[in-house]
Amino acid sequence: MWRATLVYAFVGLYVAILAPIGMLWSYFAGNTDFLFSLARFCVRVAGWMCHVRVEVQGRDRIKPGQSYLFLSNHQGNLDGPVLFYATGRNLRAVIKKEMMKIPVFSAVLKKVNFVPIDRTDPMKTRPGIDRAAQLLKDGYSFFAFPEGTRSRDGQLGEFKKGVFVMAIRAGVPVLPVSIRNSRAIQPPGRYGIKPGTVELIFHDPLSTENMRFEDRDHLLRLTRAAIAQGLSMGAEG
Repeated sequence: MWRATLVYAFVGLYVAILAPIGMLWSYFAGNTDFLFSLARFCVRVAGWMCHVRVEVQGRDRIKPGQSYLFLSNHQGNLDGPVLFYATGRNLRAVIKKEMMKIPVFSAVLKKVNFVPIDRTDPMKTRPGIDRAAQLLKDGYSFFAFPEGTRSRDGQLGEFKKGVFVMAIRAGVPVLPVSIRNSRAIQPPGRYGIKPGTVELIFHDPLSTENMRFEDRDHLLRLTRAAIAQGLSMGAEG
């Protein structure tokens, strides 16, 4: 319990103090690279504080200069930070709109082009999907959780189709990622953080070249199969 409290306090103070400095720096520099560097350092220190290690397989499948839509399973609170850190990329994300209500943090998310999605109504997700698809087409890499929310029982849930439409519209590869053991470290609804190792497996990218809107279900099945195969390689801790 004390470990989680310490980490949350550190992250809160880090964001409150350094985010405004990073925003100002980014304004004068004309890019957001410094904000992403601050974010990676924050994740690294937080991981050290709570004794969480990250092991990665298949990082060589991420080709320099190629933008991707990284899609992974979602079992714990650490999935997003760990995936962001492990790729070594300045990843943008498709996020739930509620995150844009967090003071200071929301300003950073907006600055670095994170895209909020209204998940309460499928019709309301379209503007966000369209914006993310355009950013992907412009060369930005994104990550998203096609399950839409964290798995409550540790099993791989149903995938939503919006992110696959996004990849097809942008014409960028989908790179499936299997994240293992994050649920054992901090499952949904738990405050405390246990020490442990989060394992990430980057699979072969799935090309969306020549795919059309009608191919979204096929792309979904290929992505889900890859992620499921990675999860079956070892039991969740």
